[in-house]
Amino acid sequence: MHLDSLRLVNYRNYSDVEISFNPNINIIVGKNGQGKTNILESIYFLAVGKSFRTSKDREAVKFGCKNAYIASNFIKNGRKNTLEFLIGSSSKAVKKNGLALLRMSELLGNLNVVVFSPEDIRILKDSPSERRRFIDREISQISPRYYANLSDYNKILSQRNNYLKNDKLDMPLVEIFDRQLCHCAGAIYMARRDFISKLSEYALEFHSSIVGRREEFRINYINQLNIGMDDTPQSAESALFELLSRKREDDIRKRNTGYGPHRDDIQVIVDSLDVKIYGSQGQQRTASIAIKLSELELMKAETGEYPVLLLDDVFSELDEKRQKLLIDSISGIQTFVTTAENAHIDIFEGKEYAVFNIDGGKVL
Repeated sequence: MHLDSLRLVNYRNYSDVEISFNPNINIIVGKNGQGKTNILESIYFLAVGKSFRTSKDREAVKFGCKNAYIASNFIKNGRKNTLEFLIGSSSKAVKKNGLALLRMSELLGNLNVVVFSPEDIRILKDSPSERRRFIDREISQISPRYYANLSDYNKILSQRNNYLKNDKLDMPLVEIFDRQLCHCAGAIYMARRDFISKLSEYALEFHSSIVGRREEFRINYINQLNIGMDDTPQSAESALFELLSRKREDDIRKRNTGYGPHRDDIQVIVDSLDVKIYGSQGQQRTASIAIKLSELELMKAETGEYPVLLLDDVFSELDEKRQKLLIDSISGIQTFVTTAENAHIDIFEGKEYAVFNIDGGKVL
């Protein structure tokens, strides 16, 4: 899988630009604030339907313009495809090969990407919500059905939370919310369990390669039901419903739903220690790289092709050893790299690459 070309019209600081890409490595060089990350963000928009930088689509539209337009030709399974994305002030529209996609779930799985940024390197330090977002965006690309379940779950969760804020509650209606919520949650729990289990297996091998020895490395799925490999969507659904019923008075008192997949987290263990709490900065970065490289392998195993890799200014965060490992691990994967330092181009010596210099929203 790789992108052949990209066109941006009124996207962030780009007025109208079209770029043809190398099927291997594309190095995007420029000073900060010139538009390097905007290119990666636009590719991510085509794959996932939203930004990895902001929750407000409108911010991607060039100041003073009504709409932004993104288009790309890409190759998947040997076939050429096109994607077009129109971002308006309050809506967005997508076309694949000239045909409108009616739901965002129809977009997922067409162009798969993995993004790696300084924020991802620090993900182990961040809040559980950031780690859930990481899990959700990767599973959604592999399974559009998961995205649909998650969207339904979040909608019902919002409705339940809003209803709990009322002074007088109809308990049968609360139970209806609970049953609907638990039905979506069962499938979410199973998808997360399986994804994290597979990711942990791949990450163990990459972590061993980075540190040069075999260490205990695992990713634990943290959830309120202690989901195991023997659980099913039905058993998880029943267990959560029982928990919500038992804790209903707590939720009513707090006027918020305190139990469910929206409270999940992951825990990375190295040599029996929680890396988030006890790991050094170097250990946390090594764990983050191992997890990101594992995403590539897992996605290839699930879809049959490597995804496109987006490396957003990560080399300035890594020492020479980790830089080399990352480069050696992306052979055969189309990669987009942003950097403010020309010296980072030397890291790719011996590889096939193209360089794009960015200045003020223009490709030089």
